[in-house]
Amino acid sequence: TAFLHGHLSETVYMTQPKGFKDSVNPDHVCHLQKALYGLKQVPRQWYNMFTNTLLSLGFTHSQSDPSLFIYIKAQVCIYLLVYVDDM
Repeated sequence: TAFLHGHLSETVYMTQPKGFKDSVNPDHVCHLQKALYGLKQVPRQWYNMFTNTLLSLGFTHSQSDPSLFIYIKAQVCIYLLVYVDDM
């Protein structure tokens, strides 16, 4: 469900889903206001949102791997590796 929290950075339209067709306007399309599973851009949008949150909390990117985040403060050291798989 993490992908559903991503915001769309562009305008996306889709046909009406089966079972939810508007009988008065069956040819109308839906304007998406939030991310949905199956959209190609959703994993990237979620990753960008998650990255911005981690950076605002004081994490930094690893120079060798952009999916590795590092937080070091006093005697606290956190390594966080992020893997996104849209199955």
